[in-house]
Amino acid sequence: MTFGEKLQRLRARKGLSQDALAELLDVSRQAVSKWERDETMPEAEKIIRISDCFQVTTDYLLKDGPERFPERGHSLPDPGEVWNKYGFLLGWALAVWAMWCCIRVVPVVFFAGDAGWKAAASIGLYYCLPYLALALSGGVAAHLWRREGGLRRYHVGLALAVWSGLGLVGRCGGLLIGWLSRQAEDIVVTQKEHSAGLVWFVLYGVVLAAGVLLCRRRKEQDP
Repeated sequence: MTFGEKLQRLRARKGLSQDALAELLDVSRQAVSKWERDETMPEAEKIIRISDCFQVTTDYLLKDGPERFPERGHSLPDPGEVWNKYGFLLGWALAVWAMWCCIRVVPVVFFAGDAGWKAAASIGLYYCLPYLALALSGGVAAHLWRREGGLRRYHVGLALAVWSGLGLVGRCGGLLIGWLSRQAEDIVVTQKEHSAGLVWFVLYGVVLAAGVLLCRRRKEQDP
């Protein structure tokens, strides 16, 4: 078997996509595809990382010969493999918890409606939308994690961007509606409340920027 055939079989055996393997090796998906088609060979440093990833020797990878995978023993499962295989459940758990928190806020929004639509909209945006954003980001991360066999940097970036983007709209939008409503009734908005709004704005802005940077790095790796 050639190097490319061995790499393809090892990758399939571990349940990794070309994208997932490329992320582990810090290369592009196109590079992995060329290796598997035997169009190019990876650098020595990458071969060592491949051998560590699949727990085979470099001799096995480089020497043509019959396929000889190590026998599966009855040892304890590798923690890394368990994490890559089942860790996505944490994303779904986060999504379920966030939805539960959102549902608990819904009655408050209805009761606030008695005081006018502005009060209901302010509370709904401020509390419900950030929880919905957290549920959505958890679901997105879990779906990508399971599809690609592990958690990647751009999964985290996308989840952070979704959460912070919607959270920014919810928190700041809710505060803005609340302030406008109170000013219309000649109720002064305190400096402490202004500071709280600024803190939320900065927090979500920083997280959003971090998420975009993580996603952008993924895009640069796959031109």
